[in-house]
Amino acid sequence: MIRFRDIAIGLLAAGSFGATAHAQSGDAVNTDTSMTLYRGVTIEKNSDLSFGTVVRPNTGSSTVIIDQGTGARTFTGGVVLLGTGPNPAAGRATFTVRGEGGQTFGITVPDFFPMTRAGGSEVLLVQTANATTGTLGNSLGALGSATFGVGGTITIPDNQASGFYTGTFLVEAAYN
Repeated sequence: MIRFRDIAIGLLAAGSFGATAHAQSGDAVNTDTSMTLYRGVTIEKNSDLSFGTVVRPNTGSSTVIIDQGTGARTFTGGVVLLGTGPNPAAGRATFTVRGEGGQTFGITVPDFFPMTRAGGSEVLLVQTANATTGTLGNSLGALGSATFGVGGTITIPDNQASGFYTGTFLVEAAYN
């Protein structure tokens, strides 16, 4: 005679042989995320680059230099630097960069750019100082600013046409 207990044990045994073992097929972990957000960089021109009024040399070539750090005007050769005249006073171009406090930035200026005589086609080539870097004042989370200057050098030959010369160059600032 088969008893209920024997049937129950038989069913349990049969069930254990028919069960399939499952291996672990994956895992999960939480991951953190972060970001630092800066305000945009802006650049503002405070003053233009001016070589002032210059008398060309009688013979040979001369140079006029505007120091990028101080704005001081110096020369080599036979040019004469005048303190008066129709041109603005000599000095470096100055700029203010604004952006996220405490961050470094780079400045890009062209190596050379032309100045053309008003009413003519004669050109003087201006060589600018190398690009530079700086650090914005203040700290992360606050507006920072810094100022810098751009100077240049021009070479003036003795046969350069007299007149008023102008030119334009692009100055760019970006985070490093």
